[in-house]
Amino acid sequence: MILIIGGSYQGKLDYARQRFGLADDEIQVCDETTMALDFSRRCIACIDRFALNRIRSGFDPVEAFGTDPGLYRDVIFIANDVSGGVVPMDPVLRAWREACGRMNMKLASQADEVWRLFCGIPQRIK
Repeated sequence: MILIIGGSYQGKLDYARQRFGLADDEIQVCDETTMALDFSRRCIACIDRFALNRIRSGFDPVEAFGTDPGLYRDVIFIANDVSGGVVPMDPVLRAWREACGRMNMKLASQADEVWRLFCGIPQRIK
């Protein structure tokens, strides 16, 4: 498993497409309606949006990964890092920020590689 993190609009998905030769149909891009992750895809992008949807629905996004990391062993996950900056006043957004941190920590601990992108420049951190 590979985790790619970084701020918004830092080139994470473009980097993954180029480095791993990803085609559009191999990528699940989470949006405002995504409530489940498709572990059969090679890449799942914007997992922070998935986490927000789960929090708004009263579910912990970390639970979606279960206890068997073998289910997503070959997946490339891409997440916006929402841990920096101003702490949101809205309780739901604070819960989302905290859940994203726990989700990214879980994935990073299980990942073979963790990459951070800043200004389009990749930096391997694991």
